[in-house]
Amino acid sequence: YSGQDRVSDLVEYEIGLSFTPAESQWSAVAELSYTGAGDSAFETVAVSYQYSDALSFTAGQVYTYMGLESVDAPNNSFISFAGAGGTMLYNDTTFAEGLCADYSAGDITLGVWGEASANGSFEYYAAYSGIENLTLSAAIADNRISAGFEDVVNIMAVYELGDFTISAEDVDVDNILDVSAVSVAYGMGDTTFAVRLVDGESGADDYEKVSIAAFHSLSDNVAVGVEYSDEELAGDDTTGIGVELLYVF
Repeated sequence: YSGQDRVSDLVEYEIGLSFTPAESQWSAVAELSYTGAGDSAFETVAVSYQYSDALSFTAGQVYTYMGLESVDAPNNSFISFAGAGGTMLYNDTTFAEGLCADYSAGDITLGVWGEASANGSFEYYAAYSGIENLTLSAAIADNRISAGFEDVVNIMAVYELGDFTISAEDVDVDNILDVSAVSVAYGMGDTTFAVRLVDGESGADDYEKVSIAAFHSLSDNVAVGVEYSDEELAGDDTTGIGVELLYVF
């Protein structure tokens, strides 16, 4: 709720299908999302070819290289995203049609994606995991929009320290966004606690957000989570409480 206004929302149902024939270099995936607003859309519909142990190619509607956050709830330590209004930080286009090539060997991972259009956008990704318990990565997007280019630079780091996971990222979008986010998650058996701090500028406005979350596994397939968030954008303070039930099958 914000001020005296309270809003509730049933956020999303999601179903994913994957097909990987035995001893085949080909695979396919499709994910369908249905929101509480009554909208339905395919998130990912893609076909992949594993050229070698290190190199693969994917064509279709694929997910951006940007950010540590994932649209798939089981991969998140929080219910809301780090951006204003619970949205993702880095850009508005989470999925896009195109072709990507990914290379992973040893401690190095590289990726490049190109949009399937005459004046397509491009994304480039690199990650290094050669330091014990630490993964460093960066993604750069050259997004060709109607008003020109919207360059995005995203620097990310994840450090595993026993039962603690420390994540940090900095997102810079040309004249639109300059925000840093740090989170600490602590796993204790079937329960994970997490705290996230976000600070920076969204457009010409100062932006801050604090989130506290806890997830508990009820079984191998079922988990329940709760989150409290407080965000301030241009002096407007918004408080939110989220509850999430996850069933994975």
